[in-house]
Amino acid sequence: MKILFAAPDRDLLECFRKLLETDLGETVTAFDGTQVLTLLASESVDAVILDRDLPRVDHRTLVSKIRGKNIPVVVLTDGPVTAAMLTGEPTANEYLSYPFDANKLSGVIKNVLETASSCETFRVGAGGPVITRSRIESGPGLTAGEIRVLRSLANGEAVSSDDGAYITSLNAKFAACGSKTRIRYRAKKGFETVTEDE
Repeated sequence: MKILFAAPDRDLLECFRKLLETDLGETVTAFDGTQVLTLLASESVDAVILDRDLPRVDHRTLVSKIRGKNIPVVVLTDGPVTAAMLTGEPTANEYLSYPFDANKLSGVIKNVLETASSCETFRVGAGGPVITRSRIESGPGLTAGEIRVLRSLANGEAVSSDDGAYITSLNAKFAACGSKTRIRYRAKKGFETVTEDE
């Protein structure tokens, strides 16, 4: 496996390069957006970890180019993950807020790679949209966190209120693709899928 890790802090790059190579395999680094594009043109990578504040090329441009190559991408952010991040196109496969440790980053990368390669198909709620290959059928792409929330709901498992940004973004994506399915919180029941007329 080969990972591209891009961040403007060279000390952070070197630290995480060593840690990721121990856990996941070869890791190449870049400290600005131009280097990311150069490496993507010359190297074959399995996943990209991208700091949201890379200089020289806007992170959305980079995410678009990376996703266009069907390479999973994780965006690192210094603030909380928000619904606006998750609904603005193009979206990364996942977002991770600083601070985090190497185990958390490795876990997110493994989850993103597993989710991106999955052919799993499931329906959200009765008559709701079909999720296949990390997308709402005929609709927008989903992050690994959104897929995790949807799987929990489909399996009747509890969803944490910490997943509020994912729930808000999922409701926006359902609405954008014309689905009447929504995720709502009900007292004593928790989060569940409903149709607009319920």
